[in-house]
Amino acid sequence: CKERPMELVFVIDSSESVGPENFEIIKDFVTALVDRVTVGRNATRIGLVLYSLEVHLEFNLARYMTKQDVKKAIRNMPYMGEGTYTGTAIRKATQEAFYSARNGVRKVAIVITDGQTDKREPVKLDMAVREAQVANIEMYALGIVNTSDPTQAEFLRELNLIASDPDSEHMFLIDDYNTLP
Repeated sequence: CKERPMELVFVIDSSESVGPENFEIIKDFVTALVDRVTVGRNATRIGLVLYSLEVHLEFNLARYMTKQDVKKAIRNMPYMGEGTYTGTAIRKATQEAFYSARNGVRKVAIVITDGQTDKREPVKLDMAVREAQVANIEMYALGIVNTSDPTQAEFLRELNLIASDPDSEHMFLIDDYNTLP
């Protein structure tokens, strides 16, 4: 069967809690996901938002049209290592990364994070998620959880909020970076 084109945006946590070694594992994982889709002007196009306290649109959907270019850009992403502004990152994905999305093409965001949003964050997570829903973006949440963390329940609540319904199909939890496929 021919795979349907989609607009795919990765929203990647590059905060302090991730750490530089794990950030490399995330890059490998995302690169492997890119390998599984057909990238091209009339196929799947890929964008990427990288965030910590600052939120960077690394590349939008129209920037790279080959798998090689996308993977090279992912490999070159810098580790940021500060706070976790997930709401701001989701808003940037909605407003900027998906800005050039093709009409009638499925829009998918994959949010990869290992911690709850920073309390000081100006953009509230629920607002950002609602904006993404209104923009018809299907959201997947990949949470790297530390079961001994006292803020665990709150983090899971946030992942539930981010993930499109049904959560069972859109929310994935792993407890160790090394178990990333």
